[in-house]
Amino acid sequence: MDDSGAQFFCGQYPRRLDAKNRLTIPSEWRFQAEGSAVYLALPNPVGCISVYSPEMVGQLVEAARQSTLSSPAKQRALSALGRLACRVSCDKAGRIAIEPRLLEHAGISGDVVLVGEFTKFHVWEPSRLALEDKKSQELGEIFDTLRELGL
Repeated sequence: MDDSGAQFFCGQYPRRLDAKNRLTIPSEWRFQAEGSAVYLALPNPVGCISVYSPEMVGQLVEAARQSTLSSPAKQRALSALGRLACRVSCDKAGRIAIEPRLLEHAGISGDVVLVGEFTKFHVWEPSRLALEDKKSQELGEIFDTLRELGL
């Protein structure tokens, strides 16, 4: 938490899963209510695991409460999200346990890299993160060239 009291995730941290599929969250990423604060882990379409803060979980729950039974599309989306999601919370040692199905989605079996994205953080398998970084650099070059062309 910063001096303003706002919780956010930034930086990059190498970690290793233990035998129980737990990984230690950086101390500055942990919430004061450790153990009772609920994070939400979801498979990310780019091949990592995204972990949302308790604040974001609260916003999601409030949005779900506002959904009406007369909106089948919203009900389907919430159902799919609920099916994919995994509740996680920090134990006293600052670890969260990740479900095997999420680890499989992300290709993770041992080493990981935690990458902050301000309102959430991602859990990456290191070689997948390196590939994603390369794609981002290539895309950056493409957009730089398009900008030079006035597009």
